[in-house]
Amino acid sequence: MNHPHQRTGSSQSSGGGGSTPVSPLLVPMLLVGLVIGFVAGYFLLWWGLIAVVAVLVLAASTVLSGRSRDGATGAVVGVLLGYAGILLVAFFRGVV
Repeated sequence: MNHPHQRTGSSQSSGGGGSTPVSPLLVPMLLVGLVIGFVAGYFLLWWGLIAVVAVLVLAASTVLSGRSRDGATGAVVGVLLGYAGILLVAFFRGVV
């Protein structure tokens, strides 16, 4: 019986897709995006959408200029998660 940790050959030689490398900017930009989204939603509420749109525009310009797509994706996902998360909290607490 062949167990997963006893496979013969590497994933590269068997044709299976190996894992793709992750950019070192992804995690820090995700965390910065979470903080920006949380702060924008908590303090600015609906005006925080301006911050969300600003991050989206900056991320799009970063990708179009040829810089790190992973960092831009992390920032966008972080801002959207932070902003949507705090608005959901506000909604369920009856603030919005």
